[in-house]
Amino acid sequence: MSSPASSPVKAVLGPTNTGKTHLAVERLTARSSGMIGFPLRLLAREVYDRVVAIKGEKQVALVTGEERIMPPDARYLLGTMEALPIERDVAFVGIDEAQLGADPERGHVFTDRMLRARGREETMILGSASITGLVRDLVPEAEIITRPRFSTLSYAGTCKLSRLPKRSAVVAFSAEEVYAIAEMLRRFAGGAAVVMGALSPRTRNAQVEMFQAGEVDYLVATDAIGMGLNLDVQHVAFASLQKFDGRRLRRLTISEMAQIAGRAGRHQQDGSFGTVGLPQGGFTPEEIHAIEGHHFPPMQSVYWRNPTPGYATLDQLLSDLAQPPSHPRLRAAPEAVDMAVLKHLAGDMEVRARGGDFDAVARLWGACGLPDFEQLGAEHHSRTVFKLWQWRTSGDGMIDPDWFAKKLARLDIVEGDIDQLASRIAAVRTLCFIAQRGDWIADAAGWTQQTQALETRLSDALHAALAQRFVDRRLALLIRDAGQRGAALPVAVGADGTVAVDGEAIGTLKGFQFKVDAKARASDHRLLLAAAEKHLRAEMARRAASLAEGDDSTLALVSVAGEAPRIAWHGDVVATLAKGPTLVQPAILIEPALRRLEVPQVQAIVERLQRFVAAQLARHAAPLAAMGEAAGDLFTPPRVRALLAALVDGGGFVAREAVDGQLVAMSPDERPLLRKIGLTIGSLDLFHPLLLKPEAVRWRAALLAAQQGGRLPVLPPHGAVWQKDGPVVGLGIAGFRRCGEGWLRIDMAERLARQAHAARLQADAKPAAPIAGGDEHDEDHGGHEVAATPPPAGFAIDPALATSLGLDAGARRGLLQAFGFRSVGEPELDRWRWSGHRGRDKKPRHKQGKKQGARPGQRAPQRGRPDAPAPNGVAVAGPGKPRKDHKDKRRKPGKQGAAPPPPRQDRPERSDRTPRRGPSPNSPFAGLAALLADARKDG
Repeated sequence: MSSPASSPVKAVLGPTNTGKTHLAVERLTARSSGMIGFPLRLLAREVYDRVVAIKGEKQVALVTGEERIMPPDARYLLGTMEALPIERDVAFVGIDEAQLGADPERGHVFTDRMLRARGREETMILGSASITGLVRDLVPEAEIITRPRFSTLSYAGTCKLSRLPKRSAVVAFSAEEVYAIAEMLRRFAGGAAVVMGALSPRTRNAQVEMFQAGEVDYLVATDAIGMGLNLDVQHVAFASLQKFDGRRLRRLTISEMAQIAGRAGRHQQDGSFGTVGLPQGGFTPEEIHAIEGHHFPPMQSVYWRNPTPGYATLDQLLSDLAQPPSHPRLRAAPEAVDMAVLKHLAGDMEVRARGGDFDAVARLWGACGLPDFEQLGAEHHSRTVFKLWQWRTSGDGMIDPDWFAKKLARLDIVEGDIDQLASRIAAVRTLCFIAQRGDWIADAAGWTQQTQALETRLSDALHAALAQRFVDRRLALLIRDAGQRGAALPVAVGADGTVAVDGEAIGTLKGFQFKVDAKARASDHRLLLAAAEKHLRAEMARRAASLAEGDDSTLALVSVAGEAPRIAWHGDVVATLAKGPTLVQPAILIEPALRRLEVPQVQAIVERLQRFVAAQLARHAAPLAAMGEAAGDLFTPPRVRALLAALVDGGGFVAREAVDGQLVAMSPDERPLLRKIGLTIGSLDLFHPLLLKPEAVRWRAALLAAQQGGRLPVLPPHGAVWQKDGPVVGLGIAGFRRCGEGWLRIDMAERLARQAHAARLQADAKPAAPIAGGDEHDEDHGGHEVAATPPPAGFAIDPALATSLGLDAGARRGLLQAFGFRSVGEPELDRWRWSGHRGRDKKPRHKQGKKQGARPGQRAPQRGRPDAPAPNGVAVAGPGKPRKDHKDKRRKPGKQGAAPPPPRQDRPERSDRTPRRGPSPNSPFAGLAALLADARKDG
């Protein structure tokens, strides 16, 4: 190193934003070698990166307490002031922020570098204009150069936190206050970056980068912000004007206020400062004037401590360190942590015992230089220092690697809150400091790599924890987006419907319905909805075109019990069915989200949905549509139209007893019209079989719910024909009718009815007549007559079909009775007879004697009775009931003059009698009538 008098010394002094550091970097890179000392590790790293970009990484070194990058051929060195090797011979030396010589803890280091660090060709002292007089007195050979501020700094007054302008930094002086302000800014403006001295350099850099990149518009910091950090800050707001300096709570000096306020405005951009509220009464007029005009009271002195103490004895070391300065501008430095630890250890017996050992004393003072990163205090910190000193003065003079490894392993935990992570980082920085010294621990390079890797992981975790707690990136993005006009941020819709604006999820888009992220605060909903409306217009238009032009495979009926019938597109509801002109013409009400589209788009979607509904009805409920069309056709006979209208109102089904009068009144030409449509005129119901299919049932249920303005009922399972119980409405729509204690589908009931009638017809058919000339006795009985056993009453109906359908005995019996069959004899015999439907086809009865000249006492044939006399005069017994001979009540045997009445079969046929009309060929009894006619012919 050159002597102080052999090289020029320049003192570049002035307020913040005067380009002092930039000038020093230019002078450094213009020389063949050089070094600059900075107050902060992160500032040293920032300038290191700039010089590497100019000179290349092989020529640039970084030296700090916890990090060393020393290429073998490095010619330029950047580092913290404590780590600066002032004995190194370089062409240029720079000392940044020289006014920090007034700092009680570190000031003596800055004073020493200002007095002793010199370059061969040039030395540059950078600092505030307040040290001009000090530099003149302490470094009389220095050339003092003052530089004006590039921009104007003005007082902006006080404002609320919620009214702070963007790109503002809020300054507080405790971690609790910093956290509270950051929390409030998160709610107001989406969050803030946090910069504190307790954070690791990597974490502070990450937070500053977040602010510089515009991810947040606010930064909350302690006075660490004034330590040379270059930030794009337009306004600095003081949340407090006092701080605890380690000894007492005091008001900031004007120089401290100006150093912090000067962070506002960079280069040619003006800046402002003010307060949040009125902390401690706010700025005084004198303070405002001094800060705006950069008129600071001159510093009278800086701290000094003997930089070259002797190590011959412990007492000499203590005496040299306590030596008072010889210059009036220098003051004895207050007791720093290293001095407090040394005094504490000086009372230890082991240390005292070795107080005359030069190496032991020198290594003791070296160990005391371990910074108290964890802020444990001198007493607690001295325990670690003492252990290190013991290892350094015994054996091979190296620290126990097992102890080091265990401490490192205990800290390797990246989970935890902000305070826990910050505490671990501080402890790791202690290990980093130890690992940087090759004469302290074996394999220093390996340990350095491990400790720096752990610090990186913990710093990243701390940055993530800070961002998670104090930054709502989505809200910050939306606030920034709301103020941009014409600028569109990129929007993406994921496969799962997640909507992301500039990579930040704001909600989900299901069909055309946007839903705000469930995790968002209620106060943010309006911003999220506004952002969605702004950025999803193109996506909505694309989806509208896809819906209007797509095929039916993308649409589906949504039939959920308890809800209104709706139509879904790709599984997302787009419309609801409502009451329309007719059952088969429901109205289509599109979702509110679709109504915000352009009018032509809405019209195209409505027409597309109408075509879909019409196509589905034609496919699954065509008979219902045919009924509706025929009911509205004026060419359809009125009685048929009335019956079809009842069927349409019932959803395609109607109980026969409700329309029996209309059926009886129909002419023979009208009933075929019903069968042409495909209707089944059953014993109990009128229905169309196709309308009983599962999909047809779903659509009919939807149509009925829409027409009635109600909700869909619970429908029975697909394919079910028998249900023990269930909702009455749903079972009715699905075509079930009550049967005993359960419900049977009406087409299955009709199958049972036809089976019963087939058994009845089979029982009514007479056996074939015996062959003429044949034997009249049974050979199996030896020619003797055997008394004939009378057949049991009624006829049997096979229960197999009913059992296969799931009907129990009670349900089957009730159903057969509903068909018009009555049980005969003991129930165990399961014999039946036909009695007809009571009350069906009733018409006024007229006595034959009055209308057709019947004899008194003779009853007219009753229509519909099974045992009524046939037209040929032969009485036909009803099913299951033997025929009884009619007694002659006109004359008793033995009376004189009485002649027996002529036999009925010999009565002459009357030619003037109108022949009785037989049953309709479409009636289920037509087959029975034909069989009876054949039996009479055979008889």
